[in-house]
Amino acid sequence: MPASMSRIDPSARISASAEIGAGCIVGPGVRILGAARLENSVWLDSYVTVYGDVTIGESTYVGAGCILGYPTRQDLKESIKARLGEIAASGLSVLGRRCILRSGSVIYSNVTVGNDVELGHNVLIREDITIGDNTLIGTGVVVDGETTVGRGVSVQTGVYICRNSKVEDYVFLGPHCVFTNDKFIMQRESRLEGPTVRKGASVGANSTLMPGVVIGEGAVIGAQSVVTKNIPARTVFFGIPARRAKKVPRGWRPLLEERHRRLSSSP
Repeated sequence: MPASMSRIDPSARISASAEIGAGCIVGPGVRILGAARLENSVWLDSYVTVYGDVTIGESTYVGAGCILGYPTRQDLKESIKARLGEIAASGLSVLGRRCILRSGSVIYSNVTVGNDVELGHNVLIREDITIGDNTLIGTGVVVDGETTVGRGVSVQTGVYICRNSKVEDYVFLGPHCVFTNDKFIMQRESRLEGPTVRKGASVGANSTLMPGVVIGEGAVIGAQSVVTKNIPARTVFFGIPARRAKKVPRGWRPLLEERHRRLSSSP
């Protein structure tokens, strides 16, 4: 039941199985439909919907119109078939402490988001995804299922990260990068295999990573490149297809790692 010290708008609809911590703000039109748990000082802005089993960490802000714990395709089919009258979501989703989710973002069930993560507007995070601490995900980004995004990552506006991808710690993905995972673009059966971007690598704006490629640790991919093969660590590639230009110059380093350490050490 809601804690007495929290501010709950009269128009909010809160499940009897939900737990509301102290000092929370639950705005107008909010719907909490399952066994959600809000830790202390969580702020749900107007018309947020929370499905199923979702934990929201202390001092996290969820912007207007966001949806948390959204049901998977199978959950939707089962809910429709059973004519439940209300969509049921299975699986646990966890948002860490001090996160900021801007308006219109959707996070599916079976998602774990670390502490101090920020999302831009209209971000879509599909099921079976893990996102590490201090990661920034820009407006209009789509992260498809069964994907891992590490700590201290910066994903810029409009990036598409396909299913079965891996983005390690301190990676920079420039605006409108595209990850792909189907070598035969639905012309024959194949195993979907997304790209892997190793620790501290940077990928320039509007670049495309082909299925299964590995971007080596600390590598740099120039803007508008098409990466068709594995990229060695600490090298610079660019072009269509991307070709080796040089080694990463002396003095270049993953600034995102330094930022992550600074933020992690802050009180």
